[in-house]
Amino acid sequence: MAQPLEPAGFYLSGFLCLILAILKLRLEAHWSWWRVLLPFWAVLGHNILYITVGFVWLSFADDGTAEEEVTIRQGHGGYRYQLAALVCFVIFADNVLRRIEGSGETIWFWVSSGRWELIILFGILSVVLQLLFWSEVVGRRNRRIHGE
Repeated sequence: MAQPLEPAGFYLSGFLCLILAILKLRLEAHWSWWRVLLPFWAVLGHNILYITVGFVWLSFADDGTAEEEVTIRQGHGGYRYQLAALVCFVIFADNVLRRIEGSGETIWFWVSSGRWELIILFGILSVVLQLLFWSEVVGRRNRRIHGE
């Protein structure tokens, strides 16, 4: 049974980009267009990271034998990790943009300062949360230790 593609995240990010573009043009805000498109880049980057980590995790879970296939559990377990990973990726992308554009006034104080420590921290947190998600989704009996 094939599941339909769910583009709700892209619709929501597109709507947020539209609102930010209207605010930029109407209020003459001094945002760059990269910052206006930040919701789209965050969802796109998060999905690329999700797919990449998923392929890596599934390649380690599949031991190459034809007798047993990798079992992916259905349900809503582990999606709190996805939400947390998306938030970390948004903060990561915002810090990267702030680093590129230069420091300025921020309402998020230190979380959005554009410091290298924060870029590395939230990048690693996003990857770790993706790994935690995939560890819950792939059944335990499919995991193998490297070298077995």
